[in-house]
Amino acid sequence: MQGYSGDTSEPIRPTTSIRDNALRTRVVSAIFIGFITIVTALLGDPWFSGLIVVVIGIATVEMIGLMRASGFQPSLVFGLAATALLFVAARFPTLPGLQVLFTLLLMIPLAWQMRHRDGMPIADWAIALAGGAYLGWTGGHLASLRQLEMGLWWLVIAIGITWLADSGAYFVGRRFGRHKLAPTLSPHKTWEGYFGGIAAAILGGLALGTIAPMGILHSALAAALVGAFGTLGDLAESMFKRQASVKDSGHLIPGHGGAFDRIDSLLWAGVIVFYYATLIYR
Repeated sequence: MQGYSGDTSEPIRPTTSIRDNALRTRVVSAIFIGFITIVTALLGDPWFSGLIVVVIGIATVEMIGLMRASGFQPSLVFGLAATALLFVAARFPTLPGLQVLFTLLLMIPLAWQMRHRDGMPIADWAIALAGGAYLGWTGGHLASLRQLEMGLWWLVIAIGITWLADSGAYFVGRRFGRHKLAPTLSPHKTWEGYFGGIAAAILGGLALGTIAPMGILHSALAAALVGAFGTLGDLAESMFKRQASVKDSGHLIPGHGGAFDRIDSLLWAGVIVFYYATLIYR
């Protein structure tokens, strides 16, 4: 009989029920993540920077895991060291001794690879340092937003608009998506969803600008940039996952995957909004 198992006569759960449970899990996880983010952002440093450090540290572990699944053997220790140093360099650019530490970070892992020449030592060296540098440098910019004048408002644009743009892209793409945006990297993303995300970002920026001190124009422009270019962070992480032939970077967050999965767009948004706030906004 349709809807029943032949051996046990137990009803098969409808697909819609499975989807509902998955959606419920995602919503609960998102609420928890949002709560932690809001609380630490309101508290400021060291809490917010500490949260970013923990998250990008976990993302580094996941990134190294993805590369190992791809056949490389980058060092986790050197990857984490690169993440930490580049975070500090972005967050505290005038700190004495950064150039010396960065020089050591380049040289020591390279010397270490001379004694560990199995596989692809140069590629392993480059992956550990470049991957860690990517996460640390962009994460440092996100943390630095909190320290700017009107830092909380800039964070709302970087984080809140990213979430809004992601939601807009998801719902518009699901309803109207026909043309693939990057089929080899993320087969479910569409151009319709992409522009839906930008539209949602702009609307969010316009609404935020009515109460934010930077005004409607700057709020909407910064939000539009986040909506337009934040997707590149998502696609960049998709390259890591596609090469490793996995769906998610990890299983840390129920219904959401790993830490890298959750911050891929935020990392780019943090950089975009930081430079908008420091170079364009006056």
